[in-house]
Amino acid sequence: MEDKQNTLDTIFQDLQSSVNQATTQSQKIFLIQLLQWAKQQEESISVSNDSDLQPEAVQAVADALISDFKTGEESVSPNDFHALFSTVPQLRQVAEKIEQAIWIRELKTGRILYVSPAFETIWGLSCDSLYADPKILIDSVHPEDRVQVLVSMSHYEYKPINQVYRVLRPEGTLRWIFSRTFLIRDENRKPYCHFCIAEDITEQKSTELTLRKTLDRTHEQFALSRKMSLARKPETVLKTLMSAQELRSAQRAALIFFDSPKLGPTSGVELLATWQTNRNHHVWLNESNFYEEAELWDLVQPKRPVIINTIQSDPRLYPQVREILMEENFQTLIIFPLVAIANWVGCLFVYYQQEHQFNHVDLRHLKVLVDQASITLYNLKLLLAEEDLRREAERANEIKSQFLAMISHELRTPLTSIIGFTTTMLAEDVHWEPEEQLDFIQTIQSEGFRLQELIDHLLDLSRLEAGILPISPEPVSLHEIMEDALPQLHTLTTGKSLTIQLPSNLPPVYADKKRISQVLVNLVRNSAAYSPRGTEIKITANIQKGFLKINVIDQGPGIPPSDHKRVFRAFQRGALGDNGLLKGAGLGLAICKGLVDAHNGRIWINRKTTPGTTISFTLPFKPENVMINAAEVS
Repeated sequence: MEDKQNTLDTIFQDLQSSVNQATTQSQKIFLIQLLQWAKQQEESISVSNDSDLQPEAVQAVADALISDFKTGEESVSPNDFHALFSTVPQLRQVAEKIEQAIWIRELKTGRILYVSPAFETIWGLSCDSLYADPKILIDSVHPEDRVQVLVSMSHYEYKPINQVYRVLRPEGTLRWIFSRTFLIRDENRKPYCHFCIAEDITEQKSTELTLRKTLDRTHEQFALSRKMSLARKPETVLKTLMSAQELRSAQRAALIFFDSPKLGPTSGVELLATWQTNRNHHVWLNESNFYEEAELWDLVQPKRPVIINTIQSDPRLYPQVREILMEENFQTLIIFPLVAIANWVGCLFVYYQQEHQFNHVDLRHLKVLVDQASITLYNLKLLLAEEDLRREAERANEIKSQFLAMISHELRTPLTSIIGFTTTMLAEDVHWEPEEQLDFIQTIQSEGFRLQELIDHLLDLSRLEAGILPISPEPVSLHEIMEDALPQLHTLTTGKSLTIQLPSNLPPVYADKKRISQVLVNLVRNSAAYSPRGTEIKITANIQKGFLKINVIDQGPGIPPSDHKRVFRAFQRGALGDNGLLKGAGLGLAICKGLVDAHNGRIWINRKTTPGTTISFTLPFKPENVMINAAEVS
């Protein structure tokens, strides 16, 4: 420590001796003000590998020099400064080793009298270029900051000026600069040059901007999370979420919830709410159908968001999914999983019409907001479910009365016909021709079949609910199933046009042929009951990943979206038939759902913009996907 102090003392003595021996007054003035500036910087200045020139010591030397200073008569010259730095090695080390750039500019001519080597590191320009053209100091300033710098230059004469501005380097990079400029006066106390110290604060500014952005994000998270927690509608939650800074440039968004969080998207999906920017009022007509595409859900993961930056070329997209998105002019898609209470409850889809990039900081911020939205939406669903259960309980007695009345009607109608025709045939005072007797017998048989069908439906439904309906799956072709059901299908579609379009190369499904025939018959019976005469009923099929999808399409009045799930419950009936009356006992679709669920398939009603109804259901290709009996369904 003592050796270090001795070294410092020697350096200070050499500096003082050099100043006393300076040949011009300007050299003395410059050295003194440079030492004073070092004190103002309040930081260590590297002079050599083994010693530091401390600000306190610098100030002591400066004070001693000022007290011995005598007025001279020489004027400033560039050579004076170069000579000064050449004759004082310690001063040259200071100028060369500090990270700040130093330059001295003559007021009268505007020329640069001295510039330190650090200028080249910060500005990316040579010192010689600055000597040759001092205007590059202003030309290199960012256009948005240039006026501020020029205005400040007029105040240098009155007081030191601190400035923060940006400069553009020749290669195009941007650097943040902190500069301090003050006057050096001559022996007559008149201004003769500007002394400027400039420091590269790009890293500090970047940290500052990052912290400020983080603070802004924290404020946004708090404000939006609070607002979402107070929302009582999914639409309000989505609108609030889309007001986040990173999502404001999106074109469209949609909230999707799964029918069963445990099974994920394979259990069925519900379009809970949509949002779109006010800049475009375009309506996506088949959006609900898009979310029912099985290929879409192959992309989605429950643990992290999926980002499709370029829809047109991303290889993860199936062709049909890409085609739909391109038709809507979307360029970027991001899918956030909605997770609440460790359950994957749905997804948030966000669409951009311009390519959009996300960094990890943006995604981390958005995840906080999406998680809050997930919890709020999950709670809303629980509240709605509780409200639905309460309403169902309140309607239980009403439904019971309606059920008894409906069953009584469904039983009474065929029984009345049977009793009426048998009584007529047994009348002794009337003689019936054989043709008339045959017609009566056929009517009695038809009404008997109707009674048998109703009883079978009631038995099947009770067995499904009790979990005792036997299911015997085996590999079977859909063509075989269709052949078994075809006689009944033709009978049911009398007066309509039945069209069956099945690909010839369909692989076998693992199913109970009798039960799936029953599903097809029930679906076609439902379509025939509500479709006008002369219209078409069509059956089609196509392969989805791991499943065969079968569609029954009619041209009836359709089923309102609000009833799409209700009609699959027992004793619930949809729209009016072509005669203006409700048809059936409301058991057919409920039985279809129970049978399809027993095969681990899914049945649903497609949303359509055209008249009619399309009911689709899926069957597995592999035996491990099938429930052996209906107990698991119950």
